[in-house]
Amino acid sequence: MNSTRRIGLLLALVFLLPALFFSVYELSSLNKDEKMIEDIYSKQLEAILFSVNQYSDDILGNWVSKIETSLYEHPAEDSIPGKMKDLLQLNGALRGVFMIDTVDRKAVMRTFSLERLSQDLLSQTESSLPDSTVQQLLSYKKSGFQKIQRLNIPPALPGNLHGMICILETGPKQFRVTGLYIDAELFLEDIVGPRLQTISRDQFILSVLTRGSDSTVYTTQTELQQEDQLNQGTQQPAEALTKELWVFPDYLLGIRTTGNTLQELVRERTRTNLLLLVGLDIILIVAVVLVFRNLKKEVDLAQKKSDFISNVSHEIRTPLSLISMFSETLEMDRVPTEEKKHEYYQIISKEAHRLTGIVNKILNFSQTEANKKTIHFERLNLTGEIKSILETYDFHLSNKGFEYTLAAQGDWWIKGDKEAVTECIINLIDNAMKYSPDKKRIEITTGTENGFAYISFRDFGVGISKKDLKYIFDKFYRVSSGNLAKSRGTGLGLSLVKQLMDAQKGKITVDSEIGKGSTFTLYFPLD
Repeated sequence: MNSTRRIGLLLALVFLLPALFFSVYELSSLNKDEKMIEDIYSKQLEAILFSVNQYSDDILGNWVSKIETSLYEHPAEDSIPGKMKDLLQLNGALRGVFMIDTVDRKAVMRTFSLERLSQDLLSQTESSLPDSTVQQLLSYKKSGFQKIQRLNIPPALPGNLHGMICILETGPKQFRVTGLYIDAELFLEDIVGPRLQTISRDQFILSVLTRGSDSTVYTTQTELQQEDQLNQGTQQPAEALTKELWVFPDYLLGIRTTGNTLQELVRERTRTNLLLLVGLDIILIVAVVLVFRNLKKEVDLAQKKSDFISNVSHEIRTPLSLISMFSETLEMDRVPTEEKKHEYYQIISKEAHRLTGIVNKILNFSQTEANKKTIHFERLNLTGEIKSILETYDFHLSNKGFEYTLAAQGDWWIKGDKEAVTECIINLIDNAMKYSPDKKRIEITTGTENGFAYISFRDFGVGISKKDLKYIFDKFYRVSSGNLAKSRGTGLGLSLVKQLMDAQKGKITVDSEIGKGSTFTLYFPLD
C-alpha cells in the first residue's frame, strides 16, 4: 500500500468512521428524542394545568373560610352577615349561599343572596343532598380537613349555576351543611382568567372549553394573535392537552403553544437537529477531502522531486561521462587520425551544449517559480521568430532525421518577451523530437484566433493518454507508463512553458491521442 492510500485510510479511520457511526446513532435516536421532547412538554403542560386547578380550589377554600368567619357575627335572622355580604358584593360569580343543619335535616334551609333565588333552585338543592355525602364531609370536618364537593344536580342548576357543598362549624360541636351557588362561566372569566394570563406569559395559549361542544368560554389568545391567524388563512390548532377542571367537571382546561402546535414544534426541532447533523457531516467530509487532497499533493510533489533528482542525475551523468571519456582519450593522445580527433571534439561540444541546456532549463524554471524572472515585453513578429529559430535548429533537426513544414498564414505581430518566446518554441520542438521515435515529422502552423496569434506544433509520435493530459503541465510530472516513460527528462519543460506563457498573458493548449501524436499550440496576445 502506497503512502497516499495509507494517509487516506488513516483520515477515514480517525475522522470519517467516528462521524459516520455518530450520525447513524443520532438518526436512530431522533424518534426517541421526539418522544422524549413531547413527554417533557406534556409534563410541563400538566404542571401548569395542576397549578390552575389548585388555584381554583384555593379560591373556593378562601370563600368558605370567610363564610365560616362571618357566622360568628350573629346577625338578625333575616339579614346577611357583614363579611358574607362583602364577599357576595366583591365576587359576582358567587350568586348565593345556603345553610342547613346537619342533624335536623328537616330544618328550614337558610339562604344568603343579593338577589332573589328561585324556589325551584332551592327545591333541587334540598333534594340533591345525599346522606352519604353529608356524613362523609362531616367526618372530614371533624378530622380537621375542610373538603368542598360539587353538588351533582342533573341537569345543571338554572342560570348556569353550579352548586358546591361543604361542612362549616358554627359553634362547639355544631355543624351545618353549607352550599355555594356559583356562576361557573363568570368564575372562569373573572377569577381564573387573570391567573391564566399570568401563567401563559405569551408562551402558551390557555383556554377554557365546554365539555362536549368544545366551545371556548375563555382564552388567553389576544385579538392581535387571532387577527394574524385569520390573515394567514390558517385554522386555529387544537389544544395539545386538555384536562377537566376539578371544581367544574363540565369544563375543560386546554393548553397549546403559541404559533405552531406542540407536534409541529417537535417536528421542527427534529428537523433542525437533522439539518445540523447533516451539515456537520458535510463540513467534516469536505474538510477531510481537502486535507487528503493537500496531503496527496504534497506526497506526489515529494515523489516527483525524488524522480526529478534521479532523472536530472541521469541526464547530467550521460554528457559528463562522454565528455570525460573523450577528453581523456584526447589528452592521452590515443586518437589515430585527425578525422577522429575532429569527431571527438564535436561530441564533446555537443554534450557540453546538452549539459548547458539542462542547467539553463533548471535555472529558468527556478527563476520563474520564484517570480524572479523579468519579462521584457516588446513588439515581435511571430512568423519571423519561428523562421529564425528553425534556421538555427535546422542542422539539429536534420541530424536527428526529422523533416518539418512551416505553414505561415501571414506576419503576425505579438507583444511578448523574445527570450521567453524562443524558450517556449525550442521546448516544444525538443519534445516533438524526443517522443517521435518512428515517424519523424513535425508540422508547424501559424495563424490568428480570438485576438491571439498562435503557433502550433504537430508531431506523429507516441501521443499522451487522456488521464495524463491534465497533469503534463505540473512541475516535475512525468508519465509513469507507456512509451513516454521510456524517455528520460527533468519533467520541467512543459511546466516552464506554461509559466512563461502565463507571464506573457498567453496560453498553451494540447490535443493528443495515443499512437497518433500530439499537437501543442501557443497563443500570444496580438499587438
